[in-house]
This record gives sequence, structure tokens and C-alpha cells, in this order.
Amino acid sequence: MSTPPLKIAGQIRRVLNRSMLLEKRSMVHHEGLRLYPSEIHLLQVIREGGDPSAGEMAQRLGISNGAVSQTLKRLEKKGAIHKTKDPALKNKLTATLTGTGEAALRRFEDSREEARKAFSNYLAGLSAREGRVIEGFLDRLEQFLAKLA
Repeated sequence: MSTPPLKIAGQIRRVLNRSMLLEKRSMVHHEGLRLYPSEIHLLQVIREGGDPSAGEMAQRLGISNGAVSQTLKRLEKKGAIHKTKDPALKNKLTATLTGTGEAALRRFEDSREEARKAFSNYLAGLSAREGRVIEGFLDRLEQFLAKLA
């Protein structure tokens, strides 16, 4: 017997709502520095490296170029990153974490480590088939949501 689509849609809505609520609460305070979720996510992208452009950062995060630009300005003003422009390429921007930015990001990730491990253990216990089904579902859900934006 299959699960009715409305029940699944309700579950997805509840999971997304709970996730958004948790996200709003994930502010980090570190040595007088206050970072919001959007800032934390951008710091993570910067730390991942590969010297992404603002457009690539926006694509990785699923947000607009303007949102990335504004968040980079806030992070630089807060002393969490250092921005430099390539004189040869006017639009090429490089952002690197400062010591303060790195420490604040580490503090955030340390606070989430227990939950990350528990979820990782859950996922590791899935069968290969279950993993493929979940991955396929999430791929399709991501594509669907991207069309709505």
C-alpha cells in the first residue's frame, strides 16, 4: 500500500518548516561577533575554497548575486572576512576568512557536531537502495523547488 501524496506533502512541509525555524535560531556569538545563518553559510562556502566568484557562491547557496554581495559587505564590516579585488580583472573578487571568521565558524560547527554525527550514523545505516531512493527524491525536490523560485 502506497502513502497518499497529500500525506507526503504534509511531511515535507513540516520538515521544511522545522528546518527553517532551527535555521533562524542558529545565530553564532563569538567574541562580540554576531553571525546570522546567511553569513554562516557564506563563510562555509568561502572556506571550502576553490576561489569561487560571487556568482558561483550564489549558485552554491541558491541565492541571488545581490544577496551574496550584501552578505560579503556585512562580513567584511564585522571583520570575519577580508575581500580583495584582482586589479587585472575588475569583477574578480577574492574573499578569505580572517582568524575571527574562522574561529566563529568553528564555534558554530562544534555546536552542531553531535547532531551531525547522529544524522551521519543514521544515513550510514541505510541500505544502498534506500540511499539511492532518498538521493533521487531529494534531487527531484531540489529541481522542483528551483523552478518555483
